[in-house]
Amino acid sequence: MKKEISIVYIDDKLDNLLSRYIDEFSDSDFEFRSTEIRFTDKYKNFELLLEENALKTSDIVIIDSKLFEDREVTEKFSGEEFKLIYTTGHPYSKIFVITQNEGLEKFGTIKKYDTRATGSKTAAEYYDEVLGEKIKEASDEILQKRRILEKLKGNSEFYGDSLVVDKIDELMEGSSSYKDLTDDKIDELILLIENTIKPKLDE
Repeated sequence: MKKEISIVYIDDKLDNLLSRYIDEFSDSDFEFRSTEIRFTDKYKNFELLLEENALKTSDIVIIDSKLFEDREVTEKFSGEEFKLIYTTGHPYSKIFVITQNEGLEKFGTIKKYDTRATGSKTAAEYYDEVLGEKIKEASDEILQKRRILEKLKGNSEFYGDSLVVDKIDELMEGSSSYKDLTDDKIDELILLIENTIKPKLDE
């Protein structure tokens, strides 16, 4: 079973402390590979960002909250809104939104390290608390889903001629576009997994 976890960090001004933390992040159960995307004015809309291959195939995405708010883009929206768009097409990946601003915790946004607010903690100590555990939990969940997918592939008699497993495989590998998914298709996937496949896996 592949235990490599890819992490993409996206920011218009890459935070050196956060960048170093992500690059050096390690856990004995996984092999982490990190990539950075510097957000520039070439990303006129969210589709252009979603077409980045590193983003399409990433397991974990860490993105700044204000990328789309202060630039000349056709759609103005926040990192929190981008998270919802991204996870619609990449339901097996995890995305964490980071910010320098206060008051976004209710959206699940993670505050960037600030020496004025964290006292004597180092950046590594701070990110271990607010981000490191989330990365480990996400990695465990991703690995579990890979194991379930392998089991599904070995139990094809349970789903007959359905293409659902192929679709899940494409989504996990990042080869399926969010544009291919309608609301009906997403609902169909969820219902089939919850009502048909999961009970068989628990037997």
